[in-house]
Amino acid sequence: MIKHFSYINTSIIGYSLFIIICLLSCSDLGTNPKTDDSIEPSGVVSYNDDIQPIFNQNCGNSCHLNNSSGGLSLSSYNGLMSGGNNGVVIVPGDGAGSVIVQKLSSNPPFGDRMPKGSSALSSDKIELITTWINDGAENN
Repeated sequence: MIKHFSYINTSIIGYSLFIIICLLSCSDLGTNPKTDDSIEPSGVVSYNDDIQPIFNQNCGNSCHLNNSSGGLSLSSYNGLMSGGNNGVVIVPGDGAGSVIVQKLSSNPPFGDRMPKGSSALSSDKIELITTWINDGAENN
């Protein structure tokens, strides 16, 4: 028995193909940029490319970028390395011993977790900062 295609059958097939094509064209086939939380450094962690953007995105709530709250300015490498009212915040080669990493953790040694009044940084971002410090905290 030969089945004839009716107008309804061809409409359903056409509509189904249209939906499939639309879904395929909207899917992420590995071409979309990564989200802020998915950080994959390629080899050496760069202060300019990896670390300063984290500070710019998360510390710009009038605390440590345009204003140096606690005497600490995170708007530049020199400001970061100069430290703040509580002394240096970066100990090159010792991420865990650096105050900035401690202040990003859930139990800082003094004061509040940073960034104050915002969501905690992702573990990927904290690990990236820690890695940069452990690698010598270079101005690269």
